[in-house]
Amino acid sequence: MTDQSVKSYLGYSEPSPEIGPLAAAEKCVQAGFSVLQLVGDYPVNFPENVKRAERKQLRNLVKKNKLRLHFHGPHDIPLASRHESVRKGGINRLKEYAQLAIDIGAKTLIIHPGRFAVYKISTGKLALTQKKIPRTYIEKFYDSISRLVKFAGNKTQILLENTYGFPPDLVEFVDKFLKLKGSGLVWDIGHGANDQRGDREKAAAFISERLKHVKLIHLHDINKTRGHLALGQGDLNIAAYIDIIFELKSDTIIEVLSEEDLKSSIDFIDTLIRRGATA
Repeated sequence: MTDQSVKSYLGYSEPSPEIGPLAAAEKCVQAGFSVLQLVGDYPVNFPENVKRAERKQLRNLVKKNKLRLHFHGPHDIPLASRHESVRKGGINRLKEYAQLAIDIGAKTLIIHPGRFAVYKISTGKLALTQKKIPRTYIEKFYDSISRLVKFAGNKTQILLENTYGFPPDLVEFVDKFLKLKGSGLVWDIGHGANDQRGDREKAAAFISERLKHVKLIHLHDINKTRGHLALGQGDLNIAAYIDIIFELKSDTIIEVLSEEDLKSSIDFIDTLIRRGATA
């Protein structure tokens, strides 16, 4: 059975869209954590909003406190567009994020693959597809992400996070991506355990076969309708996953959406430890 040492692998994703990266890191250190994730969707974390002086201060803080910093890229950057000017714009924007990650001392930059939306003129609606992704989109995405990995130059690792679907073409692309130096995976436990689409077993196999490539874990609870719940508020056996985290000794981000849920999640883990429920 383990003790408080399991918490040395745990950190969190800063939930507030109002707290800038330097303040978020200071808050994390003051709270006694060694792992932090910043969210690129928040304007306070846009590259143009983090000036050179703040980048230097943050890098120094990260180094001084041995903070293991991770940066989650934004969700709305096109990397698979068939329109080259649009796709190249997306690549350039993520290069700006990669440069920010490098400047502040972040270990990783996280990207989501696996879904794209198509506008259907006949219905006037957007269709989200992830089971039958046309080959051309996957090829465009691979070209884009490989350029990003090359740009990062192993100064920060580019990680792909599992979403929900695992069509063969996407798995083939991920395996090709993982051969690039400076690449890796994020294992999002909540995404993988979500079986609404019948993919739970495939998700488990996908990760277990590629554990050596997992550089970061996202942990949150889920139920049949929602993810990113506070730990202990959903259907997952959190204690079992804490055991796995301890065995892997991998940085793990508690990825919930509010300060209240973060506090509740930390309290839940403390309760597990007191009960000796972790291994």
